[in-house]
Amino acid sequence: MADGGLIAIHSEITDHKNRELQVQKSKEDAELANRAKSDFLANMSHELRTPLNAIIGFSDVLEQKIFGEFANEKQAEYVTNIMKSGQHLLDLINDLLDLSTIESGHIELNETNASLAEIVAEAHKMVAVQAQEGGITLNNYVGSDAPEIRVDPLRLKQVMVNLLNNAVKFTPADGHVETGWAFGEDGSISIAVRDDGIGMSKEEIDVAKSRFGRVSADDTSIDGTGLGLPLAIEFVHAHGGNLEVDSAPNQGTAVTICLPEERVILETN
Repeated sequence: MADGGLIAIHSEITDHKNRELQVQKSKEDAELANRAKSDFLANMSHELRTPLNAIIGFSDVLEQKIFGEFANEKQAEYVTNIMKSGQHLLDLINDLLDLSTIESGHIELNETNASLAEIVAEAHKMVAVQAQEGGITLNNYVGSDAPEIRVDPLRLKQVMVNLLNNAVKFTPADGHVETGWAFGEDGSISIAVRDDGIGMSKEEIDVAKSRFGRVSADDTSIDGTGLGLPLAIEFVHAHGGNLEVDSAPNQGTAVTICLPEERVILETN
């Protein structure tokens, strides 16, 4: 001031600091709770896999009649049901393990140059019985002309199996499910799974993309955890790609994986 005096400005920041500390503590508590949940899922899943593998293995031995014929058809039917139920539970547990891996932020890809045609062919084999039982025609248009790609083959096959499983589940008898591929103008590659099933609205697509989100129809029996599509999205993202869903009610669904140009291995002469 002109007369040499001082002006002192005091601001009460104690409440502000306390709020900041509370927000930070809440965030840390949430992270700890999420980590504890992921650890619990991982540990419990590992514990459950051992007896389930035993159940599946023993029921497989019985189904193959290695130790003799069944006394009646009902016994054979029950053994088959036990094996299928055990495999279904094991699939769900594996999904939970993958979820805990994703939530921990440690998705590791074992990348190698792999044949796209072989990956898709193996995925089709894994859903062929399900499609046949549902009266659905399964067509694979990914042939020997498809290029090699730099990916984690196991993860990409898992993505393809999840997409094909969903397509078969939501397609009524006499329907069609097909897989195709194409190059993009920017050198990328896309792999698409299309069906002529019940389709989804925009709102249902959002639900299907969310973890544990399940879309079903009144006349369709749908099982699963609702993790198939979300896990597929996460694994595609881990490869630097994108997954898009195009669908409409009663118009079928097309799910397209797009992998960047650097994932495509082109032959050089």
